[in-house]
Amino acid sequence: MSKIAKAVERAKRSREARFGVPEGPKTAFSTTGAGLSAQAPTYSDTRVIVPERHYLEAHRILTLLDDSLAIDTYNILCTQLLLKTRPNLSNAIMVTSCVEDEGKTLTAINLAVSIARRVQHTVLLVDVDLRKPSIHRYLGLDIDKGLAEHLSDNVPLAELLVSPGLPRMSVLAAGKPVHGATEILGSPRMEQLVQELKSQYPDRYVIFDTPPVLSVSDSLALSSFMDGILLVVEAGRTPRDEIRKAVELFQGKPLLGLIMNKCRYGSRKYYYQ
Repeated sequence: MSKIAKAVERAKRSREARFGVPEGPKTAFSTTGAGLSAQAPTYSDTRVIVPERHYLEAHRILTLLDDSLAIDTYNILCTQLLLKTRPNLSNAIMVTSCVEDEGKTLTAINLAVSIARRVQHTVLLVDVDLRKPSIHRYLGLDIDKGLAEHLSDNVPLAELLVSPGLPRMSVLAAGKPVHGATEILGSPRMEQLVQELKSQYPDRYVIFDTPPVLSVSDSLALSSFMDGILLVVEAGRTPRDEIRKAVELFQGKPLLGLIMNKCRYGSRKYYYQ
């Protein structure tokens, strides 16, 4: 084996040890029947933990329950996001809200699931709320380590990534709550990690669930590393002045738009944009 071949092989092994890289080609397309179908990637290290149905129902993770109304709604959001970001190869997307309990985490999860169901893309969902981690709880995942342990203790990502049963989706939990979250999320180490995650695969979207922007400054610290920002507001609850303040805070940042959550149309409640 030549020196160049040996160097390539060493780089490959190092990458697999760090990220749990899929074995073989990332996505393989073949023509079957009436159109294209994609072969889902297989992961060498990523654990698979399939969420139990009662967790999904309790937390309204409707896109994993095949709720047609929710799927249609989030597919619209997903399509709008892809149309805005694909031309610029923008794939690091932050989901935040003005204040707590507006549905940002639910939106981030359901959006990630919608992206994962597209054959053209994979998605990594990252819980960046280092103060009040919740994605693992929403999905019913028994996880006690995540982003915090990677940043503070250098735990390899390959040991932390989990698949919730969707072949094209993986989850990086926040880990244990930490002090000094703003400094951690705004650090050069975090910026480096974001760049690594967003550039690892050309077809991957990385969705970051972040704390409310008017409650703490964590989201602002992270926003400089993002390609796009989605602001979730609750219909009939979030005051206009709070929405205005949040938009002003993101002035000069890549704010893609607002998601109006919990809108009612007729007798049905739509989680719509």
